[in-house]
Amino acid sequence: MKKKKALTIIGITLGLILLIGIVGTCYYIGMAVFSNSMQLVDNDSTSFEKAEDYFNKIGFDLEGFKSKYNIETVQIESSFNGHMIPFDHITVDGNKNKDTIIMVHGLGGNRWTNYPIADMFLKNGYNVISYDQRSSGENTAPYTTFGYLESYDLGDCVSYLIENISPDKKIGIWGTSFGGATAGIYLGLDKANEYVDFAILDCPISDMSYMLSTEMEGMNTGIPIDFLMSMGNIATKIKLGFSYEDANVCKHTEKTKVPLLIINTKADKVTPYFMGVDIYNSVNHDNKKIFTVEDSSHAEIFFDYPDEYERSILEFIKEFAADR
Repeated sequence: MKKKKALTIIGITLGLILLIGIVGTCYYIGMAVFSNSMQLVDNDSTSFEKAEDYFNKIGFDLEGFKSKYNIETVQIESSFNGHMIPFDHITVDGNKNKDTIIMVHGLGGNRWTNYPIADMFLKNGYNVISYDQRSSGENTAPYTTFGYLESYDLGDCVSYLIENISPDKKIGIWGTSFGGATAGIYLGLDKANEYVDFAILDCPISDMSYMLSTEMEGMNTGIPIDFLMSMGNIATKIKLGFSYEDANVCKHTEKTKVPLLIINTKADKVTPYFMGVDIYNSVNHDNKKIFTVEDSSHAEIFFDYPDEYERSILEFIKEFAADR
């Protein structure tokens, strides 16, 4: 009996050790996936010096832009995590009470990298608010969450505008790539439906899970992708309170009443063509358009087809947002 009891104790002990080992391994893998997917950039890698390098590469006259327009840098406190959200409120003549576009940059950018396209909006009579997303530029909030937590900062920028322009002025949102996901997620909120008059998503991310799984496939870890995704999803839910499915943009855009323009390219290898189409198809109203080119690289459509890009936006606003 003593021998049998001893063997039982040994068996239970080994089982507990094995269970602890499995749980520990799952925890380690989940946190590794979380760490590598929820902090894709930081403030150093998205500094203004990096933006200046980008401007030199594309031949953009930063000093000319800054001398041409009134740029007031403002910081507002996030209603979600208490961090500061820095943005540039850009006007032609200092008059802030005009139709205004809020611009949401992509991953690796900051509020400055929106300036080339901001110039297009400004010359057509719009004011611009261009802000730093989380962990970018001077926004020190941790984590990059494929638009989910970022959408709260966008909401705060909209709230700022509501308080600083008259109700007859229009509010538009433009977001590119990662910023397109931020904008798309925000568009599902009641406040967006009430106050936002139109939105433009340029090469937007539609599905966080697809982006992560595609990245993991290229890493050749030898661990099944589904297992990595499951562990990362659990870790994200524990750490930040949302799941990968919560960041599926189509789940949010299917609730929007905001007129929506999708701009995309069939040659996009970062956010494939189907992503813009999926978002477009998710929208349950007819005040939507899609403008597609065949050959531009990711988020390069404006630079390859500036006249067509501008015309598609202005025609869309005239057709769908004039009476909002």
